Amino acid sequence: MNNNYQSWQSWVQQVMKHMENQQQLINQLTQKIEQLQMNESPKTVIEKIEYHFDQLKIDTLEGTLQIGLTPNGSDAADIGDFYANQGQMTSQQDPVLHQLQKYMNTDIPQWMNQYTRDHDIPVTDHHKEQIIADVRKQLPQRVEHYKNQNPDLDEAGLVNQVQNEIRHSIAQYFDSFQGDGTS
Repeated sequence: MNNNYQSWQSWVQQVMKHMENQQQLINQLTQKIEQLQMNESPKTVIEKIEYHFDQLKIDTLEGTLQIGLTPNGSDAADIGDFYANQGQMTSQQDPVLHQLQKYMNTDIPQWMNQYTRDHDIPVTDHHKEQIIADVRKQLPQRVEHYKNQNPDLDEAGLVNQVQNEIRHSIAQYFDSFQGDGTS
């Protein structure tokens, strides 16, 4: 009987030792999880989106929303006025950029609306404005690219080439775009 008692006691000791090891492992894993959770900071993640004229991609979407106020206390009544003023500043430097800025203000919004309607692509107005703003930022580089590519090209030809590229690139983007869900 003594032998059974010792084997039973050794079995209980083995189980207790195993339980202690398991508890230590649980404690270690719990500490690691807590450390990982403390290192995580809640962030809004927007996938990297790059934008090129021949392949649209948007890297970041950011800006300032002005509600009831205009930047720098200006008297501009419409957001288009800001872009028009921006275009006037560049017109003194480069008439091609001035024409393209004007094109971005007047023709492209209408063209985008028609294209998305014709192809049944749900895109919010805000998203369209972001695309236009992003294209507008790239205009000086694209003008320089075409000037370097074809130095003999006149202003009208240069403007026409960039306008075609803008429409083609935006169309490509919309064709691969899944839609915002609402228009």
